[in-house]
Amino acid sequence: MKALVIGGTGLIGAYIVRALLKRGDQVRILARHPERLDRSHAAVAEIVVGDILTSDEALQNACTGQDVVFHAAARFAYERSRSTEIFDTAVRGTENVLRTCAQVGAGRVVVTSSSVVFGYSAVPAAIDESKEIVFTSEPPYVAAKIEQHRRSLSLAAELNLNVVLACPTMTLGPTRGDLGPSNGMILAYLADPFRCTYRGGCNLVSGRDIAEGHILLGQHGVSGQAYLLGGENMHWEAIHTAIADLAGVQRPLFRLNHTLAYLAATAEEARASFVGRTPLSTREQAAMIGRWYWYSDDRAQALGYRPGSGEMALIQTISWLAASHHMARETRTSLRLSAEIYQFRASTADSNDQRDE
Repeated sequence: MKALVIGGTGLIGAYIVRALLKRGDQVRILARHPERLDRSHAAVAEIVVGDILTSDEALQNACTGQDVVFHAAARFAYERSRSTEIFDTAVRGTENVLRTCAQVGAGRVVVTSSSVVFGYSAVPAAIDESKEIVFTSEPPYVAAKIEQHRRSLSLAAELNLNVVLACPTMTLGPTRGDLGPSNGMILAYLADPFRCTYRGGCNLVSGRDIAEGHILLGQHGVSGQAYLLGGENMHWEAIHTAIADLAGVQRPLFRLNHTLAYLAATAEEARASFVGRTPLSTREQAAMIGRWYWYSDDRAQALGYRPGSGEMALIQTISWLAASHHMARETRTSLRLSAEIYQFRASTADSNDQRDE
């Protein structure tokens, strides 16, 4: 298979590249910053330097002759200061990709949407793809993904283009790019001296599983359909307890309500601004507390999708985070990593699973 990956320096995109190369596929990567690519990927894949927002010729060259185009480029952030950048990448960038693919006759486009386009539940119940997508007052990232999803479907019909939508849940794993809110939630708990948790829950999945899901959709997905790609539905208290046990720190001591979570996020944003780093939690994320972002991936499983557990995703990510530059030294010295972490490291000693993607 000839495949183009757009967004190959990001968490999901890098995993897609790795999975394609492992299969022996002919891989091309469109990247704005090729120096950020995994060296092992850059050595064997064809690299096209370009930007989906500005490089029309580069985008056309990249999409030409491809059986499948995986469009995984995104700005995953919850800061309102980045809302224009988030929206442009999700909506205008996707429109450029789809129009170009139609122009050059690409076989299929798999667009990385998000599970959040299907909303959330006020009770612990899983949502599937049948839920109507309704725009409400949402953080910029969620609003942008909803509009991207809608626009992808309408353009697919307008252009008579074979488009499948992949909708990952909270995806964890090593990355050479930004830490991202998903990995950031692990670090936020480990750096929290008060060991706080909260009501609600989400679905955790590893980047490896999401990549396999994308490739499955590239081969067998039905044009015009969306597929939720998840792992395990978990309560936040269970997630934080698992993080604590795997990292060897205190289990959750306090459960925050909306007000306390909002105040904590405000303080974190202020600290991050003072030291010039990305906040580990934001007020937009705090507003989402108390909801269940639980999803059913039965539609993808009918195609053969078989994700691992949420705990396995946490093991892989905590193993990497503990040795990464993202973790402050004082946080690292407080850890007493579990036997499961060391067993994972031993089992993947010769692979890329412990490296920044």
